[in-house]
Amino acid sequence: MPLALADVALIDAPTCAAAGSVCVSWWHEKVAAGIAPEPAFRAPRCTRWRAVEVAAFWRDFTPGAQGNASAADAVKVHATKASAAAQMKRRKLPVVPTQAGA
Repeated sequence: MPLALADVALIDAPTCAAAGSVCVSWWHEKVAAGIAPEPAFRAPRCTRWRAVEVAAFWRDFTPGAQGNASAADAVKVHATKASAAAQMKRRKLPVVPTQAGA
C-alpha cells in the first residue's frame, strides 16, 4: 500500500482477521470486547477499520500479555509430557499377528 494512503485506507473484517491469521469471528469478538479497534465506518454490510489502527493493534497485541513467556513455557512442558506419554503407549502396545491369506 502506498504510504500516502496508509493513514486513510479502510479495510474490512476479513482483511483485519487475515492480518493476524485469525478467523473473522475472533476478530469481531475482540472488537465487541473493546480489545481490538472500533470500526471507523459502519453501514449495513460495509463495516471498515482504519488500516493504520489495525496494523498498530497487531503490532502491539500479544495473547495473555501478562506472563506470556511463562504461558509459552507451560505449553511447552505440557506438550513434552504428552509426547513422552504417547511414545510410552506406543511402545507398550502388543503386536497383533495378522493371518496370512485372510
